[in-house]
Amino acid sequence: MTSFTRIRTYFLLCCFLSSLVLPVTSQTVVQAPQTHTAGSQVITALLQEEEYASFHAENPEWTFNHLAVDYRNGNVYLGAVNRIYKLSPNLEVQKSHETGPDEDNRKCYPPRIVQPCSEPLTLTNNVNKMLLMDYRENRLLACGSLYQGICKILRLDDLFKLGEPFHKKEHYLSGVNESGSVFGVIVSYGNASPDMLFVATAVDGKPEYFPTISSRKLARNSEEDGMFAYVFHDEFVASMIKIPSDTFTVIPDFDIYYIYGFASGNFVYFLTLQPEMGGGPTTGSSSAGREQVYTSKIVRLCKADTAFNSYVEVPIGCISDNVEYRLLEAAYLSKAGAILARSLDVAPDDDVLFAIFSKGQKRRPRQASQDSALCVFSLRKINEKIKERLQSCYKGEGTLDLAWLKVKDIPCSSLLTIDDDFCGLDMNAPLGVSEMVRGKPLFSDAVDKMSSVIAYVYKNHSLVFVGTKSGQVKKVRETNIERKYDKYANRWKGVSPGQVTAGMHMSISMCVFVSTNNTPCCCAFSRCARKEKCERSSEPRRFASDIKQCVRLSVHPNNISVSQFSLVLEAHNVPELSAGVNCTFENLAEMNGLVEGNRIKCSSPAEKEMPRIIVDKGDHQIVQLYLKSKETGLAFANTSFVFYNCSVHKSCLSCVSSPYQCHWCKYRHDCTHDPRTCSFQEGRVKKPEGCPQLLPAERILVPVNVVKPITLRAKNLPQPQSGQRGYECLLTIQGNEHRVPALRFNSSSVQCQNTSYFYDGMEMSSLPVELTVIWNGDFSIDNPAHNKVHLYKCDAQRGSCGLCLKADPLFGCVWCKGENRCTLKQHCANENTWLEHNGINSKCTHPRITKITPLRGPREGGTLVTIHGENLGLDFREIQGNVKVAEVDCTPIREGYIPAEQIVCEMGRAEMSQYTGNVQVCVGQCTSEFMAKSSKYYYFVIPRIISLTPSRGPVSGGTVVNITGSHFDAGSNVSVMRGGLWLTCRTHASLHGIGNVSVSVSIDRAHLQKDLQFEYVEDPTITKIEPEWSIFRYTFLSVYFDSLLTAERYQQNSMRPFCDILGPTTMVCQAPELSISLARHQEVPERPEEFGFKLDDLQITLNNTNFIYFPNPEFEPISPSGVLELKPGSPIILKGRNFLPATNSGNGKLNYTVLIGEKPCILTVSENQLLCESPNLIGRHKILARVGGIENSPGSVHITSDSPLSSTAIIGIAAAGALLILVIVAVLIAYKRKSRESDLTLKRLQMQMDNLESRVALECKEAFAELQTDIHELTSDLDGAGIPFLDYRTYTMRVLFPGIEEHPVLRDLEEQVEKGLKLFGQLINNKIFLLCFIRTLEAQRGFSMRDRGNVASLIMTVLQSKLEYATDVLKHLLSDLIDRNLESKNHPKLLLRRTESVAEKMLTNWFTFLLYKFLKECAGEPLFSLFCAIKQQMEKGPIDSITGEARYSLSEDKLIRQQIDYKTLVVNCIHPENEKSPEIQVKVLNCDTISQVKEKILDAIYKNVPHSHRLKASDMDLEWRQGRGQRMILQDEDITTKIEGDWKRLNMLSHYQVPDNAVMALVPKQVTAYNSVNNSTVSRTSASKYENMIKYTGSPDSLRTRTPMITPDLESGVKVWHLVKNHEHGDQKEGDRGSKMVSEIYLTRLLATKGTLQKFVDDLFETIFSTAHRGSALPLAIKYMFDFLDEQADKHNIHDPHVRHTWKSNCLPLRFWVNVIKNPQFVFDIHKSSITDACLSVVAQTFMDSCSTSEHRLGKDSPSNKLLYAKDIPSYKSWVERYYSDISKMPAISDQDMNAYLAEQSRMHMNEFNTMSSLSEIYSYVGKYTEEIVCALEQDDAARKQRLAFKLEQVVAFMSLES
Repeated sequence: MTSFTRIRTYFLLCCFLSSLVLPVTSQTVVQAPQTHTAGSQVITALLQEEEYASFHAENPEWTFNHLAVDYRNGNVYLGAVNRIYKLSPNLEVQKSHETGPDEDNRKCYPPRIVQPCSEPLTLTNNVNKMLLMDYRENRLLACGSLYQGICKILRLDDLFKLGEPFHKKEHYLSGVNESGSVFGVIVSYGNASPDMLFVATAVDGKPEYFPTISSRKLARNSEEDGMFAYVFHDEFVASMIKIPSDTFTVIPDFDIYYIYGFASGNFVYFLTLQPEMGGGPTTGSSSAGREQVYTSKIVRLCKADTAFNSYVEVPIGCISDNVEYRLLEAAYLSKAGAILARSLDVAPDDDVLFAIFSKGQKRRPRQASQDSALCVFSLRKINEKIKERLQSCYKGEGTLDLAWLKVKDIPCSSLLTIDDDFCGLDMNAPLGVSEMVRGKPLFSDAVDKMSSVIAYVYKNHSLVFVGTKSGQVKKVRETNIERKYDKYANRWKGVSPGQVTAGMHMSISMCVFVSTNNTPCCCAFSRCARKEKCERSSEPRRFASDIKQCVRLSVHPNNISVSQFSLVLEAHNVPELSAGVNCTFENLAEMNGLVEGNRIKCSSPAEKEMPRIIVDKGDHQIVQLYLKSKETGLAFANTSFVFYNCSVHKSCLSCVSSPYQCHWCKYRHDCTHDPRTCSFQEGRVKKPEGCPQLLPAERILVPVNVVKPITLRAKNLPQPQSGQRGYECLLTIQGNEHRVPALRFNSSSVQCQNTSYFYDGMEMSSLPVELTVIWNGDFSIDNPAHNKVHLYKCDAQRGSCGLCLKADPLFGCVWCKGENRCTLKQHCANENTWLEHNGINSKCTHPRITKITPLRGPREGGTLVTIHGENLGLDFREIQGNVKVAEVDCTPIREGYIPAEQIVCEMGRAEMSQYTGNVQVCVGQCTSEFMAKSSKYYYFVIPRIISLTPSRGPVSGGTVVNITGSHFDAGSNVSVMRGGLWLTCRTHASLHGIGNVSVSVSIDRAHLQKDLQFEYVEDPTITKIEPEWSIFRYTFLSVYFDSLLTAERYQQNSMRPFCDILGPTTMVCQAPELSISLARHQEVPERPEEFGFKLDDLQITLNNTNFIYFPNPEFEPISPSGVLELKPGSPIILKGRNFLPATNSGNGKLNYTVLIGEKPCILTVSENQLLCESPNLIGRHKILARVGGIENSPGSVHITSDSPLSSTAIIGIAAAGALLILVIVAVLIAYKRKSRESDLTLKRLQMQMDNLESRVALECKEAFAELQTDIHELTSDLDGAGIPFLDYRTYTMRVLFPGIEEHPVLRDLEEQVEKGLKLFGQLINNKIFLLCFIRTLEAQRGFSMRDRGNVASLIMTVLQSKLEYATDVLKHLLSDLIDRNLESKNHPKLLLRRTESVAEKMLTNWFTFLLYKFLKECAGEPLFSLFCAIKQQMEKGPIDSITGEARYSLSEDKLIRQQIDYKTLVVNCIHPENEKSPEIQVKVLNCDTISQVKEKILDAIYKNVPHSHRLKASDMDLEWRQGRGQRMILQDEDITTKIEGDWKRLNMLSHYQVPDNAVMALVPKQVTAYNSVNNSTVSRTSASKYENMIKYTGSPDSLRTRTPMITPDLESGVKVWHLVKNHEHGDQKEGDRGSKMVSEIYLTRLLATKGTLQKFVDDLFETIFSTAHRGSALPLAIKYMFDFLDEQADKHNIHDPHVRHTWKSNCLPLRFWVNVIKNPQFVFDIHKSSITDACLSVVAQTFMDSCSTSEHRLGKDSPSNKLLYAKDIPSYKSWVERYYSDISKMPAISDQDMNAYLAEQSRMHMNEFNTMSSLSEIYSYVGKYTEEIVCALEQDDAARKQRLAFKLEQVVAFMSLES
């Protein structure tokens, strides 16, 4: 039961109530039906005597699912998760049987134990779903959730597994995992035939696998093959019912949930809860978001019916106090009993069904109603209802009415007359009853939901016990026909859903309260029982039937100390106690009691037996004192008693304030109940006045770092005695304790000695510190006033003179003018230089204004202007009359004045000649020292009103009026507005009825009035509504009024919010939607009690309206399959009901729209049909019907073409067919001849494929081996290698001006233009000019992308020494760029994506400057390691010298896709500069060209030397030194070079047959290109034509190109190759590429290479995306720029996190890091080959993908470089997100800190570039666009004020003269 799993009862109900059902024996009273489920993990049983037994599962996750009790012996069988338990009557475990967990998957059908399953398997718990006892065969049926619900058959005695059928589909009972999803009933037929098992289950969307209800065979042999087989099964009929698939098309999550089951008479019954089918698809689909309506039903089957023709289901429910209860929760079958039988008009032995229902018909799990009701049904009357329905159907009346089983209504057939035991025929079956059987309500509860029920009959009374969700048990008893009941709520606190307790001993008063009539009474010896069960109940006071007869106790004294002993109890109504009595103090101790009349003396337990009483729980503990009879050993009375403990008090005041007899020993510092224990008479304290304590003191102020004593007043301070320590002060400062010696002057005074104190931080100007005075080490003096020491710092939070002087005068703080700080007087060097409050010098100079609000207001004044600043006076009188705003007096307001910080003043009236001005404040006197002027101006504006709309409205008010005008946002009293152009107000009800009223607006003292009138008109009244009806799901209504409407839209008083105005007196509304109750659902029209409309503040209610709601139209499925086959032109008939509402004026018309696909059709409407003339369409199309708010699809229509063929066409087809047959015969003959040849070809292909497969396997094996071994080799090779960083100048030049080796900015300039360039430099340093200059250049069409990058780089070189200014300019440019990007409505994510502006290139250069240190200290090492790793890994395998392809590669484009046979050689190299040094071993390949060998030798020799400092391979020759002095020069080409056709192959080591361990030397370049060996000398002659071709192999730049380089010999046209010939040449023959294989096979090498390099890639990415890595903090530039981007996003209301993420990625990773990763030669002095470049490009692409927020869908056709890192990119993305998140959480960098950092960076690299040369390069653009720049400067206001155009013209003139 997927969505309706519930705990239907608690074990409390099972354990306690069964005592009322079973005979009372010596066994445990515990029983429950097998169906009761619980989520508890504790069960409790009441033993017959007194104690309780409980059982816990060993694993708290193994919840209990089902409980069954063997009525023969009381044994309990418990079905739990993964276990079946057999428990004794006192709940001791006798046996347990393990049922799980095991590997399974719910989707495996058949389960994996039958056949392998392709679904992933996980360890799955086995939930017990059914637990049934088969008494006849002494076995237990335990069905679980594993393997689609197979069952185990266990022997009752020892839980031995008798069988576990699993190999047939009949053995899988249910695929649902919940415990309450399956219900079973065993039916026995006597000894002749085996029993049957009726099983009902939810199917959880799998109706094809599991029947919802079935009858199974229970074979006597548990291992018999037919166990659980259907009782009857043939091709057409079986003992089961399945839910049809058509039902799921109507309600996708349809299911039937079985709540209870039982057998009675000849029938088996199941109680169900199922979705209601009548509402069509719109009602049924819970997935569509609509609430599902459910119906509770009882299902009846004949026991002997093997074909289920007797299946009948009847709706059940009950109504109490006009509230419907229709959702079944639990049920129980019992007998009626005589009294209830009279009420129900049945026999006492008749079966009755007690059921619990929840309110309503809609299940809302999240808002579950607590309202529930207990109802009773007569089973005989239910059977009579079924018989009546059967008889009417067999008379041919009505339909079968079983919507979920027969989606289409089937009429009943007239056949015969039936009797009570009629079991159905194959006609008129199965059958549904439409009329609900109403139960008799017994009890309802709206607060505590009832969830379980059990009942039995006692002395003719039918007693019902219900369990609630809160864990209570309630008893309900039917008394007479007027339906009165007694209800008792169980007050046992142990009852709860998680902890189940039963049958505990109640108090006598509680027992008597429960007692009534013949229900249980109470025995005086604490046992609640009937009188006949109470021993010697006839003796006096041994049985209480009235509450006055209960035992009462009183105790004297009612509290004692834990160390006292004796107490006396008085007892009343106590039975004879001759056997004696014990006094029991809970579980602490049990003492013998002495009985004296009605008094009983008890001794309290020893102090050590008392529980420890701690002060935070009080100084006392309440315990229960029980009187226990020695005769029975039972407690028969109890009362509460208090033990107190004075010693828990640790202070005098708390001790003597205790309500108990506690005394304080002053010298022992101890609290006791016995004052005699105090050592000194004068040391005993009983009253608070005598306690040692500190008296209240004024604020104790102590400045930090100042030595000062602290004197405290006190009283009753004890004088330390001999051997006791003196006084100390204990101060706790910021968690640290400070002990200071103290001196006791007398009993009333103590002083903490001279000490200085300090606290951390400047956030608090003062810090209250706890102060405790102690003596004798840890004896504390009470501090009832909570005196504290206040430490303070004068300079904390007082950064200005005014804040300093307004501090508390007691602090003694002064403003030290010489040091410009706030300090103590004694810390200021010169008395004449300080200012102090109320001193001679008490006025702060140089006031300052920092902020003004508002900045605009009306001339009439009245605006409240708020002025924030510093040193704005310390007294209101100092600024009174001294404030002017724009030369107008502004009167300060005392309430708004904050000394030194804020002034609020009210503006006076301004003259017409006054427009604007700044704010002026004088403090005391208006001299320059005491005057402040604002930098911002205040403006006077003239607000105006222009118009208002609408101009009329009803007298009831509520009309929303928009007033348009200007400057509505000025002043301090501002209404709601937008942009200052309009404001909105709402009219109130007219005070003078209809008529015109004037409209005015007040802004401060400005009263705006124009001839604007608003007219109040009469409230409109409704004259007519058409139509006066609607369907439940709303239709459109036309509403007519007698007067004009004033708005465009009105809110309607309903669920549909608005009506639209059509004309002056007409509007159209949607009728409110009406929720569908049960009555409404059954074709019943509804008339609303109230119907109305809301127009502004006017609500029109029509109480006596004739408006009526009719049921919604309902559509039937168009066909059983959902698809209707039609021919073109055939009409489509949609069937249903309620298509024409039965209105009083005849049939009402609804506006239907039916779409066939996308086309509407012409409709003819009748009561039960829609006739649709289908449009001219072919094919399958969905049918969609719309009416009102209903949209329904009854199915689809498939229209097929039916065009008849002519006779001519038929003859032609026949001729074509004959010809086709002849062709087929001819083809078959040819095929026969070719088949033999094909067989031979197939065999050859098979052999070739076998060879190919073996070679593929070998290749993959090699790749795997390389993946495992190379990581260690690479890591060890890289250890100790130095990192050749470029210097700052070279690094920045390579990034700013890539590809330009000697840029002009590095050279000195001619002096004759220096003066003009200096003037031009001044202009560049003017922000207004520079911004205007850049914007003008970018506006020119001829200003290319290259020019933009060049200008950005030149500007940054000029501003290298002024990075603060450069940063400010960059921020302005970026802000402009963002504004332009958003104004052009480009997607925000495109920002900074490409370098299309000067700002974007400047941003790259800015990061280049500021991240150099981070590169050197942090990121450079992993980047260089990655480069070296790629280089070494590539060189371990063959690399084609011509094409740049390699065996090991990350790039598919640079991968050698064929098998290259090669061998690793070790050559011993002689150092070219020192031949006497030891030989160096170098690993090379025999397939390497001579140039490649030279490069590897140079790499080994100059391992730690920068590349620019090495010898060049092109300048050296490789000399092979053989034995006996033989030497040979090896070259890429010489006279021995092999030429085949037009292809010439470069020489390799294998060409010269160089062996392993050969000796090589690099010698200066020779002039020959071929060799002639003659004994010990080498003859060298003139170079041939090959000399010119050596360049492309020897040059370090030869591998930089990424396209294959095939250089033909210019004279002969010969093409050169190394390992792979050019693939694109058309003359290549099959097999030219040697051992060529399918090229994709070699893509595994990409994975091998990627795995080898993975660690280096991870290290690099982790370093870049860490805020603190390897001890290096995050560069300030990154945090500063990211915060700037976040501010811009906030400014533009961009809150999409993806946009912000993309901006940051485009800003830094894609703009800087990708460039560095792809070009490590920008950072290091290295040489990058083409294969290394290709691999780095793949890493860079992965880096870019990691920074993207978009998801890349990859497939088999995706590029390999994306597929290669597809699994890693999600992890990298999480790093990026964490990186950005960590940065955003870091504290913001202030502009001051950032400017200091930028200044430091500028200073460090002050003279790296020639500024004059850079200015000269920039000036070239001025010369090109002089006119445009001058024009732009003249048009700019700010530039005009500074005459920048004139200054530029001066520069141009100077430059012209000097040049």
